Amino acid sequence: MPPVIPPPQVAHRLALLSTDAMAKADSAAIAAGTAGLVLMENAGQAVARETQLRWQPRPVLVLCGPGNNGGDGFAVARLLSEAGWPVRVALLGSRDKLKGDAAAMAARWNDTVLPLTVDALEGAELVVDALFGAGLARDLEGSARAVVEAVNTRELPCAAVDIPSGIHGDTGAVMGVAMRADLTVTFCRRKPGHLLLPGRLMAGKVVVAAIGIPDAVVEALDVRLHENAPALWEAQFPWPALTDHKYSRGHALVVGGGAAPTRNAPRAASRAAPVAGGPPASTTGGRRLYFWGG
Repeated sequence: MPPVIPPPQVAHRLALLSTDAMAKADSAAIAAGTAGLVLMENAGQAVARETQLRWQPRPVLVLCGPGNNGGDGFAVARLLSEAGWPVRVALLGSRDKLKGDAAAMAARWNDTVLPLTVDALEGAELVVDALFGAGLARDLEGSARAVVEAVNTRELPCAAVDIPSGIHGDTGAVMGVAMRADLTVTFCRRKPGHLLLPGRLMAGKVVVAAIGIPDAVVEALDVRLHENAPALWEAQFPWPALTDHKYSRGHALVVGGGAAPTRNAPRAASRAAPVAGGPPASTTGGRRLYFWGG
């Protein structure tokens, strides 16, 4: 069977971006004139918006990592605070060691920054996980691991930024331990780890937010991996035409054994075949064939 070739007009919208492809998309968008800090602010707005759509205001603890995912977290914290939510921030590492856009976004947070410890979870009724994004390449350890395990054990509601911390963006693998999120807001396109197990089970509801990366940037990446959806293959699906008949829709031969435990499988297959290929056999003249051995 020839491979399904996604229609160009929908392929880029269903593209799954590897961590390397996502980094290239970010760089290309910045090179095209969208500042990294603008992308980060847009990401924070998307997470804050989806959080407010899902939950009522409540005490929030935003967990920030030392990279750009943490910068997104600082943006979320500021925006939720401006919306009237009680917000605290806990940072993995030192604030003065943040660099680039993450440092610039942290400077917009005019409140206390707590160290990342299990104690920081006290009083939190919602956690925003902005520790690590899809590019994590090592197992969680130390205070990050302890906090993730505590959030999971306490079953605190969690909104993850990009992907739950501890999930490998390309494979969906758990890197030692991973955050269990109720909501994940990712950017531009889904990553393979959002759909592959066990990452799929840890991500909760996944929302894809546009943050200013043009579609042309994604198209230029020549992505070969796509999310399965009818838009990819419906144009090639052999929909029955009015002129079709039982000989133009193919034939099915079901071969089953005689042992009692195996009888139901061929029966089910014979009933499914005419339905999968078109209208039921009783209305098309199609035939169901049984071959019983023994």
